[in-house]
Amino acid sequence: QAVDFPTAQALGLIPSLESLGIPQIQVFPVQGRCSFTNTWHEARGSRAHEGVDIIAPRGNLIYAVVDGTITKVYNNASLTGNGVRLTMADGTYFFYAHLDTIAPNITVGTVVKAGQILGTNGSTGNTTTPHLHFEVHPRGGAAIDPTPIVAAVNACHITEPRPQS
Repeated sequence: QAVDFPTAQALGLIPSLESLGIPQIQVFPVQGRCSFTNTWHEARGSRAHEGVDIIAPRGNLIYAVVDGTITKVYNNASLTGNGVRLTMADGTYFFYAHLDTIAPNITVGTVVKAGQILGTNGSTGNTTTPHLHFEVHPRGGAAIDPTPIVAAVNACHITEPRPQS
């Protein structure tokens, strides 16, 4: 019988992401009904896709997945559209793209807590379908496949926003 990723981890059938040196997230990045599939390294013109696309309605809240600092804000960049880079103390960063809006209190240098609202879902930049493009760069290096990281805390079935502190 098949088991899902979190159950397999809980049963000790596979090692934890953390034990493999792979970052874990504390909060799912998108509020409400959504979906995602593994599109890691699929062709995107002359480049490879380096993230996971979480499809959700325009306007759904986008959250900080960990405690960290906003180290870059993108405003209407050609590929990214509106987006942010959230960086942890060890240099690991999470890249969010295609946001409809960025929360007004989110600027470079803002210290955020996991679960804090970063903005709203959208389709800015090089896309037409509202979704969050989400990347993970351990210790500031090359992107890794974020699908298992996101799947470990999959909250696409949750419709209520996470309470804000």
